[in-house]
Amino acid sequence: MTISTAKASLGNSTRKAKTLKNMRPKILLTSGTFVALALTAGLFYIFDIPPFKGEGVIRAEDVCVSLGNRTAAASALKEILPGKSSYSFDNETTDPRTDKRDDSYENWCFIYGDGDQLLSVRSEMLEYEQVDGWVAEAVAQGGSVAGFERFTAGDKAVVSSRVAAVYVPCTSEGSSRHLSVIVRLKKHGDADASELRPSLITLAKGAATYAHEAAHCELPSKVSG
Repeated sequence: MTISTAKASLGNSTRKAKTLKNMRPKILLTSGTFVALALTAGLFYIFDIPPFKGEGVIRAEDVCVSLGNRTAAASALKEILPGKSSYSFDNETTDPRTDKRDDSYENWCFIYGDGDQLLSVRSEMLEYEQVDGWVAEAVAQGGSVAGFERFTAGDKAVVSSRVAAVYVPCTSEGSSRHLSVIVRLKKHGDADASELRPSLITLAKGAATYAHEAAHCELPSKVSG
């Protein structure tokens, strides 16, 4: 080997050593950044910070008491409500009925997901000479009734993909005092109309059964299941 060749080989070795030495801090820096990002992601997930916020759970013990069977209501709600990181329930009897001479009763249940109202249930004492008038005015709110189907409960019960309602006999006092129980679905998940209706019926029947007892009704409710 000549002296010039030896010098060239030595120079190449020196440059390689310098390159490896310069790469070492970069590798360490990249590894450190990855670890920091992983730790940050883990903390976001643990403390439910977006975008790692977990999906909320609908528990029977949290469901409005006025929905009747809370276990059945929770199952129905899971079927129809959209996935949210948290759910909340607001239940209030705004006008209790104390005895059979009292001609009024009203109870509300509101269900929220991440602050948005998802579903409401209203039970109130009403009088209609004709049940079809109740459907047109109280249930359809003046809109079309074409999308409603009948189901068996109370003196009349109807359901669509967004509403389920039961007209429940309550008291012989007055001409025709009934409880109007109406479930309105404001936002739903991936379920289609055929899947929404059975769950809405479950909620309406449960709320009707509860309201009939809470309002101290004397007449049979005609609601089963």
